[in-house]
Amino acid sequence: MSESRTNYLVVIGTLTILFLVQPGRASHHFPDYPVRPAAEYANKVAKGGLIVAVEPVDDPEQQKTYFNSHLNSNGILAVFIVIQNTSATDSYLFDKSAVGLGDEGGPTGKSGRKTASLLTSGGLVDLALINDVSDVRDNMVRKQVRSKTLSPGSSVSGFLYVPVPSDAPRGKIHLQVPLTNTQSSEIEIVNLFF
Repeated sequence: MSESRTNYLVVIGTLTILFLVQPGRASHHFPDYPVRPAAEYANKVAKGGLIVAVEPVDDPEQQKTYFNSHLNSNGILAVFIVIQNTSATDSYLFDKSAVGLGDEGGPTGKSGRKTASLLTSGGLVDLALINDVSDVRDNMVRKQVRSKTLSPGSSVSGFLYVPVPSDAPRGKIHLQVPLTNTQSSEIEIVNLFF
């Protein structure tokens, strides 16, 4: 092999390593938010064989601890959600994309819900639309709640991100969480206000 070809391969190898190991972009570890059984949260609703609880993370110190950012000043409220299936026989489908915000005092059924696909009309923050490539965004994605089928006795938890005014106190939030019984296809809509 010629010396110029060897130097070329060394340069290509070095560039590949530099792109794979990006200095200054080392991943920071942020602690996980503590999870408790759904029944232990102050803001919870029991419906059928389900308990759905939410805990908004309004405190700037908690936001700094768990997200390394003051999210409210960026127009985002992190809301921790825990859904627990207490049924002995029924399973439920939790579809994160169906969760949405209802109008205050408006309908509490499906027609009153604004979902993540309607971000500009008041739905939840869709992290896929945020172009920021940072440890904070990566951490938010890692901690967001995931869709899941909840078999009897199981639970799911994680964060939802709600748009809030960055320059004024937030108003009351009406969160609607639909859960589908996998046996009957009946949809339970759980309404939470905080």
